[in-house]
Formats: sequence, structure tokens, C-alpha cells
Amino acid sequence: MQRASSRTGRMLRPEAGKRTRQDTESRILAAAEQIFAEKGLKGARAKEIAALARVPPSLINYHYGGKENLYRIVIENYYVTMERRLFPIFMQEGLSPQEKLKRILCAGVELLAEKDSAARILLRESIDKGKYVNEVLSRPYLREMFEMAEQFVFSNLKPGRSSPNELIHILSNLLGCLAMFFIASSTVREFWKKDVYSRTMIEERKREVVDFVFNGISGRFR
Repeated sequence: MQRASSRTGRMLRPEAGKRTRQDTESRILAAAEQIFAEKGLKGARAKEIAALARVPPSLINYHYGGKENLYRIVIENYYVTMERRLFPIFMQEGLSPQEKLKRILCAGVELLAEKDSAARILLRESIDKGKYVNEVLSRPYLREMFEMAEQFVFSNLKPGRSSPNELIHILSNLLGCLAMFFIASSTVREFWKKDVYSRTMIEERKREVVDFVFNGISGRFR
């Protein structure tokens, strides 16, 4: 049975109602990313998010079950998007581990450029002991992503270090290369008068990260 619009009295098709719901949820998520990046979970207020999204505060509870759960979903969305982009690279046949790593680094730069709040939110999470990131990363499908990285990209590293935690250090270093540039975006903008998110700068960043990483570890591939 079709519903009547309370404002116009016209009948709303089910697909129109679905689009309206998706639009509302998208606006709330985009606003939440911005506010959480600026103020963190503790400093953010549901009313602020609602005002930026141009929705009543009650819709945050209705669609997301409150501010804390909304924060969880924002973080999970980052990792889900990452997993969807990296999985095809891991599984692509005919690529060397080096080429896969290059493509992974470029995909990471693109994701952080698209989600300019991601790096700052994840930094805040680390400062706050990473409770919500740890919840997300404990999920099997995301644990599998890191296992696939070890299997399809880093299993071809030459032996040479005695550290049993070598992969942890490598991944931490790569994350630092990817994220720090965007965490410091306001400093870059003010000090060097450069737009970190311009297409020219993003393409430069891809080249610089790949060059930096491979000058450091390329000689350790078989």
C-alpha cells in the first residue's frame, strides 16, 4: 500500500521512500565524519551532527541507534571500503608482490583523499586507546584482509630480520606513510599554501609514497 506524503498529499512510491531514507542516512554519515574528525566522539554532540546534516536529532537515534553507534559505523565504513578496494588487488593474477604493493599504496592514498576525515578520526581513536577500531578489526572478514596481505604481498620478502613481529612493523610504517600527510593537511595548507586534496597533489602523493616505500624495502623482495 502506498503512503501519502504529509506535505503534499501525493502518493509516495516505495522506491522514492527508499531514496529518501538513503539520502538522509548519507547526509547523517557525512556530517558525522566531519564532526567526529573535528571533536572526537566525546566532544561531538548529536545536535551538531543533526544540524550539519539538516535533519531532526531524533533521526540519528532512528537510523543509527545513537551517537556512539554512529561513530562505530563511521569507522567500520572506512575499513569496509578499504577491504572492497584491496581484495581485488590481492587476488589479481599475474602481478608480482611488488606491483600489488604499489597498487595497494595508491588505493590507500585515494581512499584517504576521498575520506578526508578518516585519518584524523583514526588518529583520535589511537590516542583514545582504539576501543572502537579494535572492535571493528576483530571481525573475521577484516582479520582476513590482513591475513591476505601477508599471504599475497609480504610472503615473498627475503628472510633477514630476526623480529617475529616484522609484518606488524611493516604495516605500521606503511600506515604512517599513508595517513600522516592527510593528518597534517591543515599544516601543509597553511605553511606551504598547498591544497592537499587537489588532484595534482594526490597524484604526486601516490608517486612519492611508492618511491619512499620501495627505496626502503624493494631490495628485500626475491
